[in-house]
Amino acid sequence: MINIWNKGVLISFTFSQFSSFVDVTNDLDFDDYLESSPDGTEIVVLATPYPDISLVFTREEWYNFFSALAEATYMQEIYRMVHS
Repeated sequence: MINIWNKGVLISFTFSQFSSFVDVTNDLDFDDYLESSPDGTEIVVLATPYPDISLVFTREEWYNFFSALAEATYMQEIYRMVHS
């Protein structure tokens, strides 16, 4: 089980669900999905595999999120090697 925790929302994925999520979102560019929040902050709203849950990111949070996904993917590969 892999969890994504963002601003008080915890989303759980199986390993295969997580891999699919990373594959689908890996090449997304912040500027291609740019919106403005009610206070004018530049944000991106990212849909999740759960239809009622979307995650909202500022530019800095976006880059930190995808850095964490890359690290989790790396650790998942190590887990697979150790447990194969």
